[in-house]
Amino acid sequence: MQLSIRRLTAAELNPPPPPPPSTTLQTPSFESSARVVPFGETVKVVASSLPAGAVLEYSTDNGNTWTAGSQVPVNNKIDISARVRLNQTYSSVVKGSFTPYFRRLLVIGNSIMFHGPATELGWTNSNGMAASALDKDFVHLLMARLQTINPATTLRLQAGTGLELNFGKPTYVMDEFDEPVQTFKPDLIVIRIGENVSDGDVPLRNLEGQFRQFIDRIIQLSGGQPVRIVTTTSVWNKPQTDAVIRKIIAEKGMTLVDLSSMVDQGQYFASQYANGGVAAHPNDAGMQRITDLIWEKVNQ
Repeated sequence: MQLSIRRLTAAELNPPPPPPPSTTLQTPSFESSARVVPFGETVKVVASSLPAGAVLEYSTDNGNTWTAGSQVPVNNKIDISARVRLNQTYSSVVKGSFTPYFRRLLVIGNSIMFHGPATELGWTNSNGMAASALDKDFVHLLMARLQTINPATTLRLQAGTGLELNFGKPTYVMDEFDEPVQTFKPDLIVIRIGENVSDGDVPLRNLEGQFRQFIDRIIQLSGGQPVRIVTTTSVWNKPQTDAVIRKIIAEKGMTLVDLSSMVDQGQYFASQYANGGVAAHPNDAGMQRITDLIWEKVNQ
């Protein structure tokens, strides 16, 4: 092995500071003064005049790296810095923080999302099963948070029990999701299923292939419009089901909400009900926990 040693110069040890912003280059601005924008839309950087050869640049990492361009998509909370560059001369930097809001929420779920009255079970409400009221289930708790940012956010529910119960069967065609996605055009989809899957059937009926097909279908039905897809694991002990969900969501680079911290934790479930099926559902505390974990990911 051969080593070489070189003495650093004073200039290398103490590099000169970056040049001060040029007073001849106009500081850019953001086209809109709004700091809350629809999910997937772009923030536009503008300058009333640009000298020949000058370009607009933006940074989303506090100036560590810069990209030539004037339109920045807002898919998460984002801090944007912008400047004008002419060769190695720069304008002053303008900064802004932007938060996306969602206009249409589609929840694909099961009885934790919604269950109508079933008096034979001792259940009389019309909301997420075992929540004490409509505004206590995870769907409406999540909606309330979304509407603090955009009061006009709207909601649609779609049962995912067909997929849970029928995956892998030759007669199951998965077309129940077509109309809600194509017509409602959600920009936020929360997939909150898994409890009704028979865990022992996961390998036998190829849940992995079916769940991958399901996610691909949702993407295709969205038609290329910006959409955030957030998927949770189960609140029940479904190791094989959850493993499939984790694998496919990681494969697609999407957002996963891990609810495993709730499994077998009695404080989150409705033990006040005599019927075991109802009692296995999240109570108000459980619904709040689901909401908090989903919101933590949605609000990033």
